[in-house]
Amino acid sequence: MGSQRAKNPQYTRFYRIRERLSGDFHLLLMAVFLGLATASLLPFLLYRMVTGEYTVAAVNGVTLLLLISAFAYSWVTGRTEGTRRMAVVYLGLACFVLVNVVGHVPYWVYPIVVANFMLVGWRFALIVNISMVVAVTLGAPFFQDASEAITFLGSVIMVGLFSMIFVVNTNFHRDRLSEMVSRDALTGALNRRVLRDDLTDAIARSKRHRHPVAVALLDLDNFKQVNDTQGHEVGDQVLIDLTRIVDSQSRKSDRFYRLGGEEFVLLLDYTDREGAETALGKLSALLRSGLRSPTGPVTVSIGVAIHEPQETWSQWLARADQAMYHAKSEGKDRVVFAD
Repeated sequence: MGSQRAKNPQYTRFYRIRERLSGDFHLLLMAVFLGLATASLLPFLLYRMVTGEYTVAAVNGVTLLLLISAFAYSWVTGRTEGTRRMAVVYLGLACFVLVNVVGHVPYWVYPIVVANFMLVGWRFALIVNISMVVAVTLGAPFFQDASEAITFLGSVIMVGLFSMIFVVNTNFHRDRLSEMVSRDALTGALNRRVLRDDLTDAIARSKRHRHPVAVALLDLDNFKQVNDTQGHEVGDQVLIDLTRIVDSQSRKSDRFYRLGGEEFVLLLDYTDREGAETALGKLSALLRSGLRSPTGPVTVSIGVAIHEPQETWSQWLARADQAMYHAKSEGKDRVVFAD
């Protein structure tokens, strides 16, 4: 049954879509929002067309088309921040037009306020929401007196505050959970769960911006002997110290991972061979002088590979791994480049 599904193109396509959405929270959020927006706007669009309210139908139609275009762009490029902000701004403008120009009751303000906080950061959403609510409140033609405007304003503020508090709290816990599952519990280095995606992203950036990128595989020399003779607590401390030293010497754009055991990976973005030789030569010297166990210094063998065109992330990492084994065979405690 499973093999039949795997051979089914429709099932394979569905699986890829599901995997893509599950791996990108913001893209999933945009997909859900687009689905809800379509289900909400399409019936109104058709109804306004039938009843001859073409201005309102045009606003609904343009809104829907822009949201679909924004999602399509995000799906193709993988960039969501700009398109989410664009969607938020346009939703605010569309709401303003419907209320202040067409003269509709501002029911749409409430879901838009909530959606804005969910789609973008709370600061940007707050600015857009305040601008939209103030513009609607001051310009709406249907408030009979100031008390109606104040009632509307108060209810919108309450909805907005609850939405903002909920989203900020949810994002805080989501970020903490993401941090926990993406980092090694002992050393704090990133784990292999995120390594594949980061290498794939680095390759895509390298192709897009045409800059070099390097990956280094670090392996502690004679680490098993440290564990066997000094105990695992000493070995754990060596791993922690190694991570601390690498982090202290890394740039913000660099990423450090624990591959498993005593093996680590360092991703050096915007780095050619000359830059990698300088950076890793200095790092190797620092590790040589900074890593200690009760029996003496602990050294590290490093294999490095500069990404080559048409090379997959696994081929790239495999070349760094081979270079690391060359470093081991040539006497350890050294940096060796692939090829």
